Amino acid sequence: MFTSMDDIPGTNTQPIINKLDPKIISTLSSCKYFTLVPEKTLLSSAAYKNLAEDEKVMKVLFMSYDMNVVNNYKYISDEKKYAQLAKDLGVDGVIRLTLNFSVAPSKNYVGIMGLSLGKKSYSAMTTISAVAYNKDGETVWKDSTIKEAEPGDTKAIILLDTSNITGTDFEKLHPSALEMAGKGMDVLLARFNDTMAGKDVSQFQSVK
Repeated sequence: MFTSMDDIPGTNTQPIINKLDPKIISTLSSCKYFTLVPEKTLLSSAAYKNLAEDEKVMKVLFMSYDMNVVNNYKYISDEKKYAQLAKDLGVDGVIRLTLNFSVAPSKNYVGIMGLSLGKKSYSAMTTISAVAYNKDGETVWKDSTIKEAEPGDTKAIILLDTSNITGTDFEKLHPSALEMAGKGMDVLLARFNDTMAGKDVSQFQSVK
């Protein structure tokens, strides 16, 4: 949408994912079906320090997107590296989490012949994908969820100045992005727990 992301305040997701780190760790640590290796143990291990980082770029069709990586972690796209990391760490598997953030318009306006009538408000929409690999490189868990603000959530839904979209300060949406990502993590873990407990799991589960 933008010719230069650097000129628009708040489009860089790095501050968001850095703040999300404790929430993600806390959510995964609460799972009763696996034990999470402490973050400090992972980051200080020789296996992780010696792991070669891949180029921080995600390629989709003919497009390439720069990736941000949380705090002191490394960006790894090669699935074989996850299996080797699990072996080197002496654990059963490694989980990779990917978060994508976008801006979703509210439904409180009417579009007629290209014109928008009524106030147009926005919220952050977060897509979270989780993939877990075991020591043999097999995918043992794969899931994703999309979370956006519920109608009437005045804390997460805000009115932006769209008269000049390139002048909009998207930092206003950071609190919404944090909240939606946190709820998305809760959805993923709840669905994982239900699966492990042998319950039927719906793709449309939500956590309010």
